[in-house]
This record gives sequence, C-alpha cells and structure tokens, in this order.
Amino acid sequence: MRIEYPKEKLMDLFIKGRKNSLSIGVIVFTLILSLIIHRIQTKKIGELDVKKSAETKRNEVLKEIAQSEKTINLYKNIFSKKDASLIMEAVSDIVRDSNVRLISIKPEKEERQPLYVKYPFTLVVGADNYHTIGKFINKIEERPEAYFIDALSMRSQEEAADQAPRQTSKLIVDITLSIIEFKG
Repeated sequence: MRIEYPKEKLMDLFIKGRKNSLSIGVIVFTLILSLIIHRIQTKKIGELDVKKSAETKRNEVLKEIAQSEKTINLYKNIFSKKDASLIMEAVSDIVRDSNVRLISIKPEKEERQPLYVKYPFTLVVGADNYHTIGKFINKIEERPEAYFIDALSMRSQEEAADQAPRQTSKLIVDITLSIIEFKG
C-alpha cells in the first residue's frame, strides 16, 4: 500500500526540516565552539595555577632569605668585637658561678678568615667531678656573647700533678674557647 502526499505538504515538510536542520547545525556549531573555547581557557587556567604555585614558592624562599638576613644581622650584633679584658671578666664570672677553680686563662692568636675573626682563649680549670664541669660548660653556652668550645680535654689530678702540683681538684680540664666577630 502506498500513501501519497500532496506536493505542497511535502514541500512544507522539506522547508520545516531545512529550518530545523539549520537550527540544529547552528546549535551544534555553537556547542563545538564553546567546547574549544572552554578547553583553551582551562589550559590557560592550568598554566596560571602552575605560575601561581611557582610564585608562591619564590615568595616563601624570599621570606626565608629575609628571615636569614635578620638572623645574620642579629648575630653580627652579638658577635661584635669584644675587648679581651671583658671576655676574661665574663669567663671569671662563669667560673665563680659554677664551682670550678680557674687555674689559668690565656688569649691565643686571633684567626682571621675572609668573613670573620676568631678570638680563641685557652682555659685551664679544676673541678671536683664531671657534673661541675657540665654545669660550667652549660653556663658558657647560655651566655649571650655566644662562646664556642673548640676543644676540651680532661685529666685526673695525678696526671696533672707535674704541671700543677698544688691544685686540690680531682679533675683538670683544658678548654679552648673562642668568640667570633663578623667583618662587616
């Protein structure tokens, strides 16, 4: 069975179909164009996120550098040049506060480096026990002048009798102590 449609109806359907397909084509084209634009913008946003992360890391590094510079300047102030008599006086105060006996204190030759000067001192102290020596070293380390203990050696009174025969200490401790001055 065959159905026949009038030509006019077929033409109307064809024209409506053309209009609809044109509308569908415009919609599909717009969707494709929107997807392309979206991909491009998403890629640009990703690149900006990477740049933002890199800049954030740089800012953190710059903050760390600024903090380091502040710390260095603080140390420069702490390590300003000290008069030898003031250093010896400070060491004498530490000796008094820690129950050790100062046998001798002797400034050594300063050591000049490109960025700093090191002022060493040799101390010989006597102590009755290891705990007293530990307290003495702890008091040295607590000083704001920041003394550095470069070397330390201990010997019993019997071993030291030849060098210091009239000492009553059980232990004799030789300490090389230094303070640093930064050149600026």
